[in-house]
Order: sequence, then structure tokens, then C-alpha cells
Amino acid sequence: MPNHLRTCGAALLFIVLSGLVTDASAQERANRLIALLESGRPAIGVWTGATGAPRITKILATSDADFIVADIEHEVYDFPSLRRFLLEVPDFSQRYRTEPRPAPVVIVKLANRATWDARYEIAETLKVGPAMGVWIPFVETRADLERAISAVRGAESSALGGLNVPRDRRDPWPLNPKGEFVVVAMIESEEGVKHAREIVETPGVTAIQPVHLSEADTALVVRLCRERNVVLATDAGPKDIKARLDEGYRMISVGWDFDLLRNALGETIKGMRAEIK
Repeated sequence: MPNHLRTCGAALLFIVLSGLVTDASAQERANRLIALLESGRPAIGVWTGATGAPRITKILATSDADFIVADIEHEVYDFPSLRRFLLEVPDFSQRYRTEPRPAPVVIVKLANRATWDARYEIAETLKVGPAMGVWIPFVETRADLERAISAVRGAESSALGGLNVPRDRRDPWPLNPKGEFVVVAMIESEEGVKHAREIVETPGVTAIQPVHLSEADTALVVRLCRERNVVLATDAGPKDIKARLDEGYRMISVGWDFDLLRNALGETIKGMRAEIK
């Protein structure tokens, strides 16, 4: 065989094998939310406080959401209920989804605020089931966030029904490029805004959600995140999602499941009453 053909063949083989390796690496990613963020694509999620309601869990698990925020801060503090919810989401997704698709990623919003010591809760949360990260309310200093991140790093996620990922991947992304956990910090106070730069620059934070802030303070947090290439999280609907994307947000929630239920129920009953007048 001529040398130039051998060279072309070797190059083609290298390209094909490289592609296979890349595909395999992508498929090995346990946290598909991170896979979305790594590719620069936005992720759409939903919040829930109904971790003890299997029928709601089934709806969430079979939805087209990329992620679910299980809000324990505004729920009864109950690890057994959280464990059941974390195990039911992938199970229900597999059993009841009409079209094959990975289950939504579940991130747990902590009951403990960052200004308290949430390390015990984080360690237990990542152990009881396949939670793929934590959403931390009221982060006000870098020290708050570092304390929480220290509990995420190397968490015993292989126990019980956890993620069962290798130890070198039990780490926040993108601090560890192989990490499978996300850490979302909420800046929602004047003290948090005061220390916004150090919070945004904390190694180990995946995303920041500015909430309950003035327009000027929100703009400051957004600017700092965009400067440091830190993912921004917020809520939006179909009418304003494009505006949020233009502002730099990439983790976008449709809001609370009970709000969606209340609005749909209200509109349906309103329409019914209009027809019987």
C-alpha cells in the first residue's frame, strides 16, 4: 500500500477512535445536568416541596425537565421521605416514561442556611440517595460556602442508594472536571451582595442564584458571574426565557410545581364556570 494511503488510513482511524472515546466519556457522565452545562446549553428545571407525595414525584420524574430542585428548606425535615423521593425519581422515570430519556437530575435545597453549619446535612443528603448536588440558601461569605463545599468533596455517595460513582468523581464540578456534583449558592441578602465577589470566586461553586435582591444588586451579581464564567440560575417562563438567556442565565427553572398546579387548576375551573353561565 502506498505510504500516503497508509497515512490517510491511520489518520482516519485516529479520528474514528477519538470520536468513540469522546462519546464513551460523555456517556459515562452520571450527572447529565453537568453534561448540558459543559456543552454550553441551558438546562430547564422545576422546584418541588412535595417529596412525600409519590403521585407528584411520578409527574416530575416523567416530565421533560432536566433537573428538579427538592426544597427541604420549606418542607418537613425528613430524611426517610427524601430518600424515597431520590430513589423514586429514576425508578418512576424508567417505568412510566412513554419515550426513553434519562431521569431529571435531583438537586437538594438544604434546610440549613449557609450561615449555619450545614455539613452534617450535606453529608447525609448525598448518602441517602442519588442526589447530584446541593442548593444552598443564604450564602453570605466565602467562608460559608467553603464550609459547605468541604462537606461535598469526597462525600460518601456510594452508600445506600447514592450515585455510586468512583471516589475521584465525588467532587464539585467544575473545580474537578470529572466531578459529578453541583453546588448552587443563593445570594439573597445585603450581606451576601457585600461579599458577592468572594462568593462567586470560591473554588467549588458551580452556579449562583441571585434572589430577593434589588435590580442593581442582581445586576452586580450577574456581572460578576459572567466575568468569572460561573453558571447563573433563575426562574422564568416561556415569555421571558429568551431574555434570561440573553442576560447570561443557564439554569432556568419554571418555578414551583404547586404554582403550576394552582394556575392550571384555576384556569380550568374558570373556563368551566364561564361555559355554564
